[in-house]
Amino acid sequence: MSKTFVGIQIGAISFIDEGVEEVLDILQEKAGVNALMISALSWSIGNAGRAAFGFPDHGAREPDNLRGGAFFEPDPRYYSKTFMKQFAAPDELYIGFDTLADVIPAARQRGINVYTYYCETSSSAIRSIWQPGFQHFLDRDHRGRMASRPSLLNLDYKTFWHSVFADWLNNHDLRGIMWGIERQSPLMDIFRGDTSTGFDEFYVAEARARGIDAERAIAGYCTIEDLLQRARGGDKPKDGAFVLLLRQLLRYPEVLLWEKMWLESHHAFYRELYGLVKFFDPSFEFGIGIWQVINTYNPYLRAQYDQAEYAPYADWFKPVLYHTPAGARFADFAASWHAGVLADASPDGAYDALATVLGLGDFVAPRAEGAMAGFRPAYVREWTARLIEETGKPVYPGIGVGVGHHGESKEITPQEIREGVHAGFDGGASGLMISRNYSEAELRNLEAVGDALRARGLI
Repeated sequence: MSKTFVGIQIGAISFIDEGVEEVLDILQEKAGVNALMISALSWSIGNAGRAAFGFPDHGAREPDNLRGGAFFEPDPRYYSKTFMKQFAAPDELYIGFDTLADVIPAARQRGINVYTYYCETSSSAIRSIWQPGFQHFLDRDHRGRMASRPSLLNLDYKTFWHSVFADWLNNHDLRGIMWGIERQSPLMDIFRGDTSTGFDEFYVAEARARGIDAERAIAGYCTIEDLLQRARGGDKPKDGAFVLLLRQLLRYPEVLLWEKMWLESHHAFYRELYGLVKFFDPSFEFGIGIWQVINTYNPYLRAQYDQAEYAPYADWFKPVLYHTPAGARFADFAASWHAGVLADASPDGAYDALATVLGLGDFVAPRAEGAMAGFRPAYVREWTARLIEETGKPVYPGIGVGVGHHGESKEITPQEIREGVHAGFDGGASGLMISRNYSEAELRNLEAVGDALRARGLI
């Protein structure tokens, strides 16, 4: 078994569709996998379901219409302090299958380490409608409306996760937990024309404790949203949308104070989870997955999430560095900012400006070719090296072997995969993470991972 970390993200559905031993055979033989990141609790198709953008050459070839929840049997002893006691996935496909009890023994017998993986997705479309009680976790937006994502200052939500971690780490032979960060601040939700979070009674109370005028902060967010909605509707103010945005931030400095409070609440939650993992056993690992919108596409989020600040509460990092679909994803991101914040620029101007300030100029193609060009593999090398330098921790770059895109995008081929793997190790990676989900990956691309690792003498 290789000492180099070779992880893969995987959901219960793959073991159900293809068989536990059969899947483990494929992962070991084709890609040298020695670590499973199991989505044992998820409501996200992308993280736990069958492929969302076309089916690969293995597994069932029909949608699973995932409703989600727990794909393991919760131990009631650990949920005495939370009202969320019954949250097993109701999907018929999962009846009789426990992804931890049924997979971990087989994996450990082969020398494969197992981690549980949860990703706090940014998508406001993920709604746990079926689950009684989940609504009590939900945040509010800047208009006072119920949001569709939980509040990280909600004490009940924290208690729920404390219970889940205790259940996982005390009852199962795990190596640790990976937590995925995919949250955006309320201002960034408004920038992308989405519903915001961070305004429930817990955030309002925290703001007042800090001396922040909640009413003025909320008025500022509403004013900025109105400005950007007009820009998306074609309004062309004489001073320009960007200048007016800055004017509102100067007029309502409480907005940036609220943004800082929001960010600190998230860092506090991640530190809390790290400490909880170490409480149960200092040898347990806590890894953090960093969303590509944070580490690559969005200059404001890059400024917010200083990667060096993660170092004290993570044992290792998995940065999302999906270089093949990155061209299409960055083009979409640039278009979304061009519609609002950068409405004063031309489409090419907005795209080029973002590429320049983000340091992507050496890795992206011109906008017209960007979606089909992807990012050059050197991007994986440079971003891996940067994270290692800034944190001093092991880095396992996430290589997208099958992650889809909703529009036109460059094909993910074995050559793309080999180049990405080599680039990660050239940047100093201690291993890699095969992403986003085994259920999306073609077998030829898994083989390409193994080919690159063998070429480097790592398996």
